Amino acid sequence: MERQHAAYRKVRLPVRFQRQVLRVSYRDTTTPVPVHLYERRREQRRGVLVLCGGVDTWKVELHRLAVTTARLTGLLVAALDMPGTGESQVPLSADGDRVLAGAVGALRDAYGLPIGFLGLSFGGHWAAKLALQQEVDAAIDIGGPTGLADQPVSLLDLPYGMSGIVANAAGLDRLPTPEQAPALLEEFSLRHLVDAPGSTPLLAANGADDQYIPRGDTTGLGHRDATTVWIVRDATHCAIEHFRPLILASWGWLLARLAPRPATRRLVEHLLTTPVRRLLTT
Repeated sequence: MERQHAAYRKVRLPVRFQRQVLRVSYRDTTTPVPVHLYERRREQRRGVLVLCGGVDTWKVELHRLAVTTARLTGLLVAALDMPGTGESQVPLSADGDRVLAGAVGALRDAYGLPIGFLGLSFGGHWAAKLALQQEVDAAIDIGGPTGLADQPVSLLDLPYGMSGIVANAAGLDRLPTPEQAPALLEEFSLRHLVDAPGSTPLLAANGADDQYIPRGDTTGLGHRDATTVWIVRDATHCAIEHFRPLILASWGWLLARLAPRPATRRLVEHLLTTPVRRLLTT
């Protein structure tokens, strides 16, 4: 991974690129949070978008999404690893949002701009949690577990090795036992936050046929006045089969909430969300 990052910093990108290491408070100490920053060349920033993948997709692997988002939206994109992955020095745990909130705070202090958060897969969990706690100005949760479905996720029954991937991110050296596994995931439930007062805009989206996350984990956020829910038909985890129209629509939704001019906001949102609306189901 160190060699990968060293090689990455030598690549000539079509955007301005910078690597920073933030130091944020976590529990009784501080921890480093390396951040990769992408932005258009010679253009005023519209806002900051923190980009975070899941337990098996780290910040460098989000390269194309980070570069394209920066180029097409004019946002400063700050890609980072969630706790338990990549360069993170703390394991995956329920209070990992404190690390991400610390990074958001540092970026807000540095740039003085509105901050959005886009989380994919488990990163979507953090996006939803930060929005519910009003730590960001807008958030997009694509495929994030929230613990809001009537049927709980069975960690040990997750396909494609995901059980071991999650256990590894949590710092375990073996799979939890059937007795331990339910408690591990229950720690990440957002049930205690979903009815909290607050108006931070949140977009929750996922495929209708997600193989990991039950639909209720996404739709369970929908009763909040500030939440928009998109369920994409004929699509699996993170609606990967229709990801291009979904991410275009997500950019439109986000810019409508972070951009400064109301007329422009409405036009951009209408244009970019139209293709995905044909794919939505209930």
